[in-house]
Amino acid sequence: MIALCPLDSGVDIEIAATSKELPLLKVSTPPHGAAYVPHVCAELAKRLEPLVLVLHGTTAIHAPAIALSRRSLRSPAVHYVLVDPAMPVIGGDYGDWPDAPVTVILSEKPPEYAKEAALQARLRGWRITHESLAQVLESLSD
Repeated sequence: MIALCPLDSGVDIEIAATSKELPLLKVSTPPHGAAYVPHVCAELAKRLEPLVLVLHGTTAIHAPAIALSRRSLRSPAVHYVLVDPAMPVIGGDYGDWPDAPVTVILSEKPPEYAKEAALQARLRGWRITHESLAQVLESLSD
């Protein structure tokens, strides 16, 4: 199952059509004034099967907190896909993150913070690609 986490701005991540039907869980945008991490974790807690977590832009900084929530449910993520991400903090309050492989997708014109995150990701041995989100998710479902 692929979990698409919402953007902070309330815009949902969209996936272009692929040749495969991908099992998608679109997490709803937090209500106005609601905190992002508790909302996303509560939505994801309804599903206990293994998830590929997709986070975009500045929401990627929340990956370690969301991962801790998943581990507490005994259903950790099986992969993280970060699209034009701001780099999550490694270590700290959320323990040993990442606890699964990470793929970083850089768009044609990524923001500066995403370019910096890609450099850090490369040093960590994470996969970095310019493929579309649909292509990456399709390859993970093989």
